Amino acid sequence: MSRILLSIFVCTLLATAVVACQSSETPDDPATASTVTTAPTVAPTEDPPATTAPTADAAAAEQAAPTPELADIMTIIARAEGLEAFAAVAEQVGLAADLSGDGPYTVLLPTTAAFEALPGSVRDDADLMGTIVREHVVAGKYTLDEMANPATVTTLNNDELTLLVGQTGGTIHGSNVLGGDFEAKNGMIHVIDTVILPDAIEAEVLARYEPVAGETLEPMQGNNHIANNEFSPVTYRSTPPTSGPHYPNIAPWQVYDEPWRYEQLLHNLEDAGVVIYYQCPEGCPALLQELRDLVQPYIDGGRHVLVAPNDPSWTAPDGKALHQDMGATIAVAAWRRLLKLDEFDADRITAFIDAFEGIDHHVK
Repeated sequence: MSRILLSIFVCTLLATAVVACQSSETPDDPATASTVTTAPTVAPTEDPPATTAPTADAAAAEQAAPTPELADIMTIIARAEGLEAFAAVAEQVGLAADLSGDGPYTVLLPTTAAFEALPGSVRDDADLMGTIVREHVVAGKYTLDEMANPATVTTLNNDELTLLVGQTGGTIHGSNVLGGDFEAKNGMIHVIDTVILPDAIEAEVLARYEPVAGETLEPMQGNNHIANNEFSPVTYRSTPPTSGPHYPNIAPWQVYDEPWRYEQLLHNLEDAGVVIYYQCPEGCPALLQELRDLVQPYIDGGRHVLVAPNDPSWTAPDGKALHQDMGATIAVAAWRRLLKLDEFDADRITAFIDAFEGIDHHVK
């Protein structure tokens, strides 16, 4: 269990949260410390003594022992290490009272690191942050199993989110589920690794990221593994895709003149790689040679770079061929990053590789 999940697990009990989430004091006077007394050894008798029935007073005292009380959602997330950012934003946008009240609510809780990954201009925009936080709150109390049947829940923004279960866990609207079913007095908490962007503001938020080489940041579609030769259960949102369900193994880091399936090469992106796609309906040996000359030194040096033609035959779950045209001759892809070029540009491709190759994207 990760440190973040352990922290929220401890903080779900109000009785233990004060101890676990705040520093404790050690008594200065050794005389106040409890001591351990060793009982004298007693020789066993032939027959064990009869068990003494508890007295009425002892039974009453046992019944009167307090049961630890569950804390409310706001109390838990404000104290849990690595998850405090959501509570701070909820306070700022006026959602804290609801999450401290009767509820019930289900909170899809991004880590503080996920919030810090948002552009500063987004974090400073109260209207945007209010919309983002409400996208992570669902009216009602749902376990992950209950969310998986029928797999869709509705947020306070009235957007529908889908829970997808794969070989390596689950995703909610593309965000990986790190842990879940943490019960609060007024609802349920599930921890996720990426901030979910509401459909209404997704394009605006993604556009605020600063590019390195003119690339775009693409929506997160999760890290789920699927069996080899299966098709992705979701429709990839970019051509080529930059995240989403994929096979459990990578393609060798080489230059290819035949396409690989997206489900294969997505694992290469997850595994710290850069994949350069090219698309030439009439053939382009000169371009392929330029790409080979550029990336072969990276490959020879053990860097994670691969070149392959786009696969126009890929079809979505509904049978539609959505990726026949990349919209450019070259597409340079890393995890959630995509640079499209109409012609070979060594400087921009090199800047992209140097910025994004080597960053591991497996779920931590």
